[in-house]
Amino acid sequence: MLMDFATARDCRVLLDVKVPMRDGVRLSTSIYLPPTADPHPVVLVRTAYNRVGMQPGPFVKCGLALVVQDCRGRYDSAGECYPFTSEAEDGYDTLEWIGQQPWCNGSIGMFGDSYLAATQFYAAPLGSRYLKALNPRFMAGDPWKRAYYCDGAFSLALTWSWLCFETSARTSQAAAMPLFDVRRLLHHLPIVSLDEASGAGVVPAYRDYVTHSQYDEHWKVLDIRDRYSRYTAPALLTGGWYDNYPAEAVRVFCGLRRHAPTPELRDAHRLLIGPWTHGVNPATSLGELDFGAGSLVENDATNRWLDCLLHDGDPADFQQAPVRLFVMGSNQWRDFSDWPPPGTRSLPFYLRSSGRLSQALPEAESPDGYTYDPENPAPTLGGNHSVGPYNPGLYEFVKPGPYDQRPVEERNDVLVYTSDVLQQDLEVIGPVTVELYAATSTPDTDFVARLTDVYPDGRSINIAEGVIRARFREDVWGTPKLLEPGQTCAYTIDLQVTANLFAKGHRIRLQITSSNFPLWDRNLNSGRDPATDTEIRIAEQIIHHDRAHPSCLRLPVVPVRG
Repeated sequence: MLMDFATARDCRVLLDVKVPMRDGVRLSTSIYLPPTADPHPVVLVRTAYNRVGMQPGPFVKCGLALVVQDCRGRYDSAGECYPFTSEAEDGYDTLEWIGQQPWCNGSIGMFGDSYLAATQFYAAPLGSRYLKALNPRFMAGDPWKRAYYCDGAFSLALTWSWLCFETSARTSQAAAMPLFDVRRLLHHLPIVSLDEASGAGVVPAYRDYVTHSQYDEHWKVLDIRDRYSRYTAPALLTGGWYDNYPAEAVRVFCGLRRHAPTPELRDAHRLLIGPWTHGVNPATSLGELDFGAGSLVENDATNRWLDCLLHDGDPADFQQAPVRLFVMGSNQWRDFSDWPPPGTRSLPFYLRSSGRLSQALPEAESPDGYTYDPENPAPTLGGNHSVGPYNPGLYEFVKPGPYDQRPVEERNDVLVYTSDVLQQDLEVIGPVTVELYAATSTPDTDFVARLTDVYPDGRSINIAEGVIRARFREDVWGTPKLLEPGQTCAYTIDLQVTANLFAKGHRIRLQITSSNFPLWDRNLNSGRDPATDTEIRIAEQIIHHDRAHPSCLRLPVVPVRG
């Protein structure tokens, strides 16, 4: 098909091409080509957040064309938007259309953050012969495990803001969010009607997400774990330590390698995780920490990856090692041959009496307790999540990143366990977990754990956090089971993954509580359906740490470098 492109300063431009999908729906697409008339490799971005505004310059300078498309039902594209459901077929149809244009040389790469990454996850397994490279950034391959739910807890702040303000209409309504008293609004019960309370009316996707409060077909169709073997293009998985999804980047990377159809493709995948939140940080500082000038050196990784792969380069030319991680604390990038890093060992730190965290097993010790009142939940203060400045009115008090946690630790419903001062550096790289033995007075509740790095000046900087909804204690993906009040049960709390050097002179700290609001919804402790529940019960929580119940924090420690 011949097209008349307008000549801009550095590229040729066509701003609104209606690309046909298999069902006749046409998606609005902008095309930016290098000045020369010969065919070029193409970078495709499919977005739910308005294609207008993405700059082609970095790609055009590398001899790459850029194609940006509004997803179905968003902005200028026709059709109806229901998150994720059309992205596989629409993505495949778009790849096939681009591949047959005279300005495409037959090689297409994709990249993008968040929903833009999901469009890659779902389109790639359909096997377009034109797709040569992927770069999914800051997104989950399993939205149940760590996205719209987190081990059974509903991701309230993220899901509410995204579905009720960002995607409830054809264009974003997020600018209206500050009209509400957001702090107060998020206490609304039942949470199933929070869409109407927010002025959005009944939002079908929001209602579906809230009411599907366990892993079922609604979530299974969005989980890519059974599709890894169908990926045929090398992928650079990009994550941020202070985002919602670093563990998901790791999981997808490992899954693609394990199920790759050829050894060559297995060895072509790459993993990159930096000191970022939900997107690459253009500055050296995040929250209350500054990670130094070295933290910026991988900010252009997407451009380098696509330039390399789409010009027939080898992934090793982009990055020799399969895994590159930014280690906080030492503020250095480190390369590894695999995940987890070879030689990693699990080092337990046991909860002890008087708020101690020790490598020595406990003996006979009395348990600790606190009262969890859903009317007065522990607040979100920084953390590993994806709320951002695109969520005005919410972001102001739910910012991601590293912050001093002492205001939270002063609460009566937060238990704090702290190690002795470290006599040598301790480098922690990998998955962090807490094995907790606990009892509650109610049929359901939540347990939240947070790892912090305590500086010599007393600052307690959050590193990683996690939650487990008690009814999912036996199996996050299985059938929930309520508790027998007063019965001691074992819980495994997944604190995702991290890379942090706990420096000599610092201390390691673990917080145990039952809420992190409004990042996650409040467990009302009644055991009823969380979507429709309005009955609030106060829970008396007991945390055991004795020889029979050795509650502990497990840290993945890498070998000391010589």
